[in-house]
Amino acid sequence: MSNDKKLEELAEQKTDSFTQLTPREELVAKLNGETAIVAWKEIERFFAKGNLLLIDQDVDLINCAADLSLDNAEEIKPLIDSEKIQRMPMEFVKENCKPETEFWTVVVAPYILSQLKK
Repeated sequence: MSNDKKLEELAEQKTDSFTQLTPREELVAKLNGETAIVAWKEIERFFAKGNLLLIDQDVDLINCAADLSLDNAEEIKPLIDSEKIQRMPMEFVKENCKPETEFWTVVVAPYILSQLKK
């Protein structure tokens, strides 16, 4: 068997194993690739519209986004109840947000989930 043929077979095997992710794992991978570090001045308008969510530092941003996207109330409700997920509070903005303040963000329409970058 030629080396090219072996490489093709290995590539197919890797692709096949990758496609065996669960739908949630695929979503997490997709969301992970869509995260960005964004300055406050870029997301402030979403705060004004009420579409900016603040995610507590103790919460995994990507898993939270996946649960929100999948409408996983069992995981999301306790986070909302404990205010680990909340619409960006005005007090937080006043105390922490300058134009250059950076946030990790990911979009789960119609919301932008944001976490203050440490």
